[in-house]
Amino acid sequence: MKTDQHPCTEIWRRYEAGREHHRRAGLYRADERCHRFYEGDQWAGLRAGGEELPTLNFIRPICKYKFTTVAMNDTAIIYSPQSDDPAEAVLCDLLTRFAAVQWERCGMDTLKWRVIRGAAITGDHYLYCYAEHPSPPGRSPRLALRAVERSALYLANEQEPDLDRQEWVLLAERRPVAQVRREAKAAGLSPDKLARILPDEADDTLVGSRPEDEVPAGEGKCTSLLFLRRTDEGLRFCRSTREVVYAPEQCIRGLHRYPLCGMRWEERQGSARGVGVVAPLIPNQIEVNRTLARRAISVKRFSFPTAVYDQDRLTNPDALGRVGASLRVKNLAGSPLSALVQYLTPVGVGADAAALQGELVTLSRELEGASDAATGQVDPTQASGEAIKAARDQSALVLNEQTAAYREMIERLARIWLELWAVYAGEGLLIPLEGEGGAPGQLLRLPRALFERLEVEVKIDLSPVDPYSVLSRQLALENALAAGHITFEEYVGALDRTSGAPRDKFRAILEQRRAAGAQGLPGGTDAGAAAGAAAGMFAGAADGGMPGAPGEGGAAV
Repeated sequence: MKTDQHPCTEIWRRYEAGREHHRRAGLYRADERCHRFYEGDQWAGLRAGGEELPTLNFIRPICKYKFTTVAMNDTAIIYSPQSDDPAEAVLCDLLTRFAAVQWERCGMDTLKWRVIRGAAITGDHYLYCYAEHPSPPGRSPRLALRAVERSALYLANEQEPDLDRQEWVLLAERRPVAQVRREAKAAGLSPDKLARILPDEADDTLVGSRPEDEVPAGEGKCTSLLFLRRTDEGLRFCRSTREVVYAPEQCIRGLHRYPLCGMRWEERQGSARGVGVVAPLIPNQIEVNRTLARRAISVKRFSFPTAVYDQDRLTNPDALGRVGASLRVKNLAGSPLSALVQYLTPVGVGADAAALQGELVTLSRELEGASDAATGQVDPTQASGEAIKAARDQSALVLNEQTAAYREMIERLARIWLELWAVYAGEGLLIPLEGEGGAPGQLLRLPRALFERLEVEVKIDLSPVDPYSVLSRQLALENALAAGHITFEEYVGALDRTSGAPRDKFRAILEQRRAAGAQGLPGGTDAGAAAGAAAGMFAGAADGGMPGAPGEGGAAV
């Protein structure tokens, strides 16, 4: 089927339908507006005659307090078996270690801030998980994550919040035409189809991708669409521009959920999208800025003395504004100087405007649960660390819903990783084991057939890493060490990586003692024993194979 002027693919027509829905819902304008108000560009589009108007941005500290409270948690993914089989228990323990390695490789400590901040500003934000390239033989799959703005995500059903119940999902991004053509050529497209991959003009559909934001270089950019749909046999995907499907549809067998996880800051009734912090605060922010601007203009206009002079007898009136200047007048002897120059008495500005402005800011912060007391702006010399921590924990109760949403997002990510590891394991999943003293140990290969019969539960452990919480845990460990309830080795092994105590130096000291024949950390011996037991336990497992895996005709999403 073709349009009147240019042919377009079926995927592009679905994209246009989703784009029209977003425009009717005002999603693009709302997202751009929320980002501008958060960043402080709150007078955009106003003609002020070159005047720089003042801004009192109270939205940003409210948002930063809220998403920081949620993000300041050390996250750990824990896999546990659903049965009492000791082999499955050991396997889940190994997968938990591999998840920690995957977390570091993907840079999740940085990405989680981007997602939580984006959800707080606009309402929802997403992570797309994919394999960077098919794994070479004998290597573990290399997974990567990319943050996705909500305006770049198009759903078949905008009223269904469950991603896995969507008939299809579309991801849009701006990519260089030359890069897309290289991928299309590698996929075997004909020269005729390659010539139909053309640059197009950016629009308002992606934040930061307007025509004036893009650098005109090379062959330009085009909108690339990643189309995903779930089937009984697995996940099907393809890539398309306006006129060409440049990556033909392929199926990833064994992948039964969309490799997408997202966080909605607050649920919106009957919608797959969320509600952020910024949008409800914009009217109050506008009024605060207007009041501040009016006060500034009133002060400049009425709060300073204004000179009134006789223009016929004063020959250099510009000197009135210069310090130490001399005035030239005509016929000074005929009349006193007060008859030539007089000053209007300054008019005081009423206190009602300042009171209204302060009340708006204070009430807005209190209604959002971000008052001075809630944000921890207290004098630590006037209260103990435990008291401050208790007060902050109490004020963070209003963010329990957001913390639960973040936990749910990470739990979904953990399940996606588990499926992708099984799909892209190839000859087996290589898991690095921890050696003695935390040093890198041997690599253990888990045959892919193990994943097919493995049933696990996923638990997400969140530990606050704000300074008061870290200090509280460290003091508890120090008290237990001083009371003799734990050994020094156990104390070092239990220290957080964010602790103020020099954990790495303590470990180095223990390693030196171990090298000299002293007893070391119990974790090193246990890790070596676990490695040996696991190697023997899984050595005889057969690799059942999986169609569509890399190296066997499969491809990375």
